[in-house]
Parts: sequence; C-alpha cells; structure tokens
Amino acid sequence: MKKQDENCEDKHSHKVKVTLNGEKEKIVSGSYKVSDLKVLLGVPSDYEFEIVEDGEFKPLLNNSEIVICGHEEFVSHVKSGGSSQ
Repeated sequence: MKKQDENCEDKHSHKVKVTLNGEKEKIVSGSYKVSDLKVLLGVPSDYEFEIVEDGEFKPLLNNSEIVICGHEEFVSHVKSGGSSQ
C-alpha cells in the first residue's frame, strides 16, 4: 500500500469523499485504524475490506492504520473460502 500521508496536499482534517462498493461517502480526512474506519463506513467487522489502487484490490487488516486523504476507493464483501457443499 502506498504511503498515502505523503500524497495528502492538506494535512488538516476536513470532509472528503471516498467510495465504498461504488457508493460515495463523506468522512473526515486523517489517520484511522482500519477497524474504526469499517465501523464509520458501516462495514460489518467480519467482512473483508480492501482498497483499490491502480486497479488492484489490496486487503486491509483490521489492526492496521490507513491515512484518508480523499478519493480512496474501497470494497467490502463476505469473506471467501471455507467449506464447499
């Protein structure tokens, strides 16, 4: 994952737009623990949460930190794998 905080033009917190599963959301820019960001965006804690960068889906771990600058794109979905029937 790229160091997003180096790419933020404005270091002050303000409302920015991010995309979650194709829907625009407004949140305050800044540093978030991924688990807290999921709560803020209404993503169930047991769902996969990924950031889309350069067309690639990159998983975000609940205990990692992410800096939100605006225009980030996220997807969430039920965890895949497990048993098959």
